[in-house]
Amino acid sequence: MMDPLEKLDLQWDTSLHLLGKLKRLGHETYSFTLPRIFLSSGRVKGRDSGIGKEWDLSEFDVVFIRKDPPFDSSYLALTYLLEPAAQKTVVINHPRGIRNANEKLFGLRFPRWSPPTIVSADPYEIIDFQKQIRSPLVIKPLYEKGGRGVFLFNPHPHPLPSRGEGRVRGAALRRLKRATRNGNFVVAQKFIPVPKGGGDKRILVWKGEILGGFERIPPPGEFRSNLSLGGKFRECRITGEDKRLVRSLRPALLKEGLLFAGIDIRGGFLLEVNVTSPAGLVELDQLYGGATQKMAEDLAGISQMG
Repeated sequence: MMDPLEKLDLQWDTSLHLLGKLKRLGHETYSFTLPRIFLSSGRVKGRDSGIGKEWDLSEFDVVFIRKDPPFDSSYLALTYLLEPAAQKTVVINHPRGIRNANEKLFGLRFPRWSPPTIVSADPYEIIDFQKQIRSPLVIKPLYEKGGRGVFLFNPHPHPLPSRGEGRVRGAALRRLKRATRNGNFVVAQKFIPVPKGGGDKRILVWKGEILGGFERIPPPGEFRSNLSLGGKFRECRITGEDKRLVRSLRPALLKEGLLFAGIDIRGGFLLEVNVTSPAGLVELDQLYGGATQKMAEDLAGISQMG
């Protein structure tokens, strides 16, 4: 279950990379887009994107949900439609788990690993929080991906007044107000600095175990390291601290049926847990080899898992 081909980066798309590997190993694979999924006579069905044949999704050994955010009303409806199928076959990731694990909020369940954070739709609450921690903030919308809508909030050297201190001016506040317009909640998180030339880590987790990881380096003049924004990737070392972080997340991931996740770490802090359509298999295979092969081989017996 994925986005249309015309929306994908054919060279770097994890879904296509995984489909190709499964096909080479002898699996039958089919792809479906959101408009081709429907519920009829109590059964979740779909028409594949190739020949257009109608399928009962519960007849497949494994169904992957690989549609990219935004996590909007259509995506929410998709999780409800696919949940009955998850009672009869393996759906990765589980529709209920995707609903429960907002990618920007899931990490906040683990305060040991999370940077100082406030989630609010009130710009003045965020301003007060910024004054308390005396640090720039990274502002993130809750339902987007790839760094879209993410910006740095740093009003210094001209601090903004708190609520009730008179009229507030400045581009920083205007942007913050736009982000929280109409009661939209945002994550406001302490900006974690890294050494010059450094970035963050993407660690891919499969069935609670680390598949591998790589470092993402932001382009010049940018703090966001998303590869879709021009970031570069390179090898990184998985530290003991990284392993402890993943072990802390493992019970919650498995309980929610989140077998495939992309964990973002910066300066030892957990930033996000990507569960809708984690990317990075192509990068892992280029750097080290074997990550997609391991996943594909595991899928041969995964339909027997609870």
